Amino acid sequence: MVVSKFKAAVNSDEGVPPPQEGVEFAKLPWNLNLPDQHYYVHLTTDPESGWTLEHYDPKTDGGILTDVTDGEYKSLKHYGQSPLPLFPSTTSLNYGTTIWEGLACRRSPTTGKALLFRPQMNYARFARGAHAMCLPPPSYELFMRGLQMVLQNNMHMCPPAPELDPDTGVPLGGAKLYVRPMLLGSGQQLGLHASPQISLVFFVSPTGSYFQGKAMGGLKLHLETRKSRAARGGTGNIKCSGNYAVTMRPLMDAKEHGFHDNLYLELDTYHNPTPSSTLSPLRQAILQELSAANIFLVLESGEIVTPCLSRGTILPGVTRDSVLEMAKMFKDELQPVMAKSVGKEDIEVTVSERDVSVEDLNSAVEVFVTGTAAEVVPVQSIGTSADDEESFSVKFPHGESEPGPVTFKLLEMLREVVAGQRTSEKIQDWLCDVHSTPEDFRKGGI
Repeated sequence: MVVSKFKAAVNSDEGVPPPQEGVEFAKLPWNLNLPDQHYYVHLTTDPESGWTLEHYDPKTDGGILTDVTDGEYKSLKHYGQSPLPLFPSTTSLNYGTTIWEGLACRRSPTTGKALLFRPQMNYARFARGAHAMCLPPPSYELFMRGLQMVLQNNMHMCPPAPELDPDTGVPLGGAKLYVRPMLLGSGQQLGLHASPQISLVFFVSPTGSYFQGKAMGGLKLHLETRKSRAARGGTGNIKCSGNYAVTMRPLMDAKEHGFHDNLYLELDTYHNPTPSSTLSPLRQAILQELSAANIFLVLESGEIVTPCLSRGTILPGVTRDSVLEMAKMFKDELQPVMAKSVGKEDIEVTVSERDVSVEDLNSAVEVFVTGTAAEVVPVQSIGTSADDEESFSVKFPHGESEPGPVTFKLLEMLREVVAGQRTSEKIQDWLCDVHSTPEDFRKGGI
C-alpha cells in the first residue's frame, strides 16, 4: 500500500490520525517494518554554508524543510520510491562519518495524544556528535521541526496506545513509532577530509517492544574480556555508526555461546590492574556498557548505581539519564521495593554514578539495562565463557523469571512518565506533543 504525501495539520480539530488498519502492530519485531508505507525527510547543505534560515526559519515556519508544492512537502520523500542517493565514493560509506539518534513516539493511553520522549536531550547529544564527526550541526529549531514533520506525516504508522494494567492503571508497554534523525557526509570524495556535502535525514519505523506486560525473563550477559567497545580518548561517548560496528562480531560470538549480549570492560583497567589489590585483574576491571544499552546495579547496600560518564567511553543514554532522575526524585516510593529486594526493612535508597567494578556485581541483588528500544530490562546472570582467560560467573537473586522489585518499579515509573501519567516540575517538559504548534513542540510539556 502506498500512502500519498500531505501537508500535516498543526493543532488539527480532527485530532491525531488513527493507526493504519490491518497492521498487527503488537507483533512487529524490533526492526525496519513496512517501509513501503512511510516517508522520510531529506535536506542537504555544504560544510561552508552549514544549516541556515533558508533550510528552516522558526519565525515564519518557512524554508526548504517546510516548503509545499502542489500540496506536498518538497523535503518529504517516499521511503520505497525515492531512496537516498548515494555513490560508491560517498564520504560516510568510506570513512564512517555518520551520527544518528533514536527516539520513541507513543500514543497516550489517557489523552490519545502522540507524545515524543525527551528530544531535547537527543539534540544535545546529536550536536556533540556532529562536532566530533566534522559535520555542521543543525539548529535546535531545525532538528525539532524535522522530527515533528516526519512524525506528523507518518502518524498512520504510530501504533495504538498501550493497554493499562487493570490492577495498577500503569501502561503495559507495547509497540512504538521509532524515529531516527541522521547526519552524514553524503558528498563524493577519496581523500580523508570533511565531506563536501552533508545530508540531514529523519526516518521512522513502527517497532515492537522487547517485552510487553509483566512477565519477562532476564538477560544472560557475557563479560567481554578480549574485545574493546571503546577506549579513553576515542568516540565511545558519541552516537556514531562506528561504535556499533565494533560490537557486531563480539555480539555474534556471544550469542553462539548462549548469551544475549556482551558487557564490555574498560580493557586498560583489566590489563593494568593494581598490583597491591587482593582482587584478581578481572574483578578489578571497570564496567562500561552493553552493545547498545547502559547498565545499572541494585546493590545490597541500597545503592542504585550506573557507570559514570567521566571516562568518556560510555554513551550518555537518554533512558539512562531518565532512570537516574526518576530514582532521585521518587526515592521514597522506591524504598519499600528496595526493602523487599534486599530483605532489610530500614534500608535507605541512594542513587549514584561512579566507576563500577566487576567485583561490584557480587554485591548486586538486581541488575538491569536501559535503552530507547528496551526501556528497562532485567539481567539474570553475567559471566565469562569457557574459553575466556579468567573465569567469572554470578547469578542474581532477582531477574531470572521476572524483574526484581526495584527494576519493575522503575519500569512502571518510566512507562507512567512516557504516557504523561506521572510528572513533576523537573520532568514536565520531557514530553512533546507532536500535534502542538512548532513553538510549543520545541518547548515541551503537555
